[in-house]
Amino acid sequence: MRNEVERKTKWAILLAACAFLLIVPVFLAVCALCLPEQYGETFLGELKVKYRRLEETPGKRIILAGGSGVAFGYDSAMLAEAFPEYEIVNLGMYAGLGTKVMLDLSEDAVHKGDIVIISPEQESQTLSDYFNGEYMWQAADGEFSLLWKVKRENWGQMLGTLPGFASEKLRYYLQGAVPEPQGVYRRASFNVYGDIESARCAQNIMPQGYDVNTPVRFTEEVLQEEFIEDLNGYASKLRKKGAQAWYRFCPVNAPAVEEGDIHAYYELLQEKLDFPIIGNPNDSVMEAGWFYDTNFHLNSSGRAVNTIQCIRDIKAMQEDSAQVAYTMPKQPALQESAEAGGDSPDDARILRAEVYAGNRDIRKITIPEETELIEDGAFEGCTRLQAIILESEHPSQVRPGQEMLRGTDADIYVKDELLSDYRLDYFWSGYAERIHKQSLLKAAH
Repeated sequence: MRNEVERKTKWAILLAACAFLLIVPVFLAVCALCLPEQYGETFLGELKVKYRRLEETPGKRIILAGGSGVAFGYDSAMLAEAFPEYEIVNLGMYAGLGTKVMLDLSEDAVHKGDIVIISPEQESQTLSDYFNGEYMWQAADGEFSLLWKVKRENWGQMLGTLPGFASEKLRYYLQGAVPEPQGVYRRASFNVYGDIESARCAQNIMPQGYDVNTPVRFTEEVLQEEFIEDLNGYASKLRKKGAQAWYRFCPVNAPAVEEGDIHAYYELLQEKLDFPIIGNPNDSVMEAGWFYDTNFHLNSSGRAVNTIQCIRDIKAMQEDSAQVAYTMPKQPALQESAEAGGDSPDDARILRAEVYAGNRDIRKITIPEETELIEDGAFEGCTRLQAIILESEHPSQVRPGQEMLRGTDADIYVKDELLSDYRLDYFWSGYAERIHKQSLLKAAH
């Protein structure tokens, strides 16, 4: 009798466990797919709008594809005026999504007569098959038909990131307040073409005029062979439709260029790609005064310069010899800054790696509001560090490197009311899982 009871108990526990394992995925799927849209006003919320424009715009199009360097880099109205026979679609979005997903999304929507100008940022992540499932969930929120365009090789990551997305979406829903980011990095900053159009983007705001955490390299190592195969496959599919793919170098901030010979890199790329590269690659290396807040984001004046050059590049490809005169804008002045040295005003704006790196005693670090850039490896070797407290109330005004937390297990703490702003911020979203409310830190002590 006792054995029978034990056997039934074991079966009951097993059935309960199975039921739980089935219920949880269903609950998460319901939260993700059925709750009202929560991410529509974020920067990634623009992807749905861009895709609808791509699908619904008739006739021949010039489609600008890439990351945020494309979103910040073109004046589509100027292009439309120069090429009235074409509609303009700016499909530049976010390097964090990956370049390949932008090509995958556009592949079926491209039709005869279209020109797709592919212009990824000059860095290893965007020149690879990199894909981010978490960002894709946020971008597709409210219009999940977009997910049918995600290629099969990325489905595993989509499933793996579903629980985190569903949990965050449920949290926003229960709080009764959808995320509404401030500043440039929000959906409201995009115009009807898909360009970033903001009065804020008037001047270079980077300490020393460039982002030291994002060096630009024109070397073979930044270029992934699988990505080249994807580009060539994409171009081949477009040719079969009667469309064209062209590659154009994304503008880069000259002081950030560290390694490589741009001419040799250009020749290498020409050899590997089986579709045209348009323009002179040297034109993509622009002075710091033309940029805004990253080494790939142009300010409004730089955007005009890049667009004028792009118009000339397209006309050269079309063998259009008609001369069009454009008035080049004046290069905005850089913010005042002393020369590099011990007491430069920029010293207060940059948290350099040597300040804390290697400190094995420190447990808590507070980053003051005036800090605008944190160098990669700033906390490396800080083995006892538990908390990094950010005092800035404006996430986009303090920029971390992609490897800021290298070598430490510390978490990041922000004011409670700023938690969503930081987790969804263009620069900080990569650290979202390690960003917490300051009240949790106080409660622990």
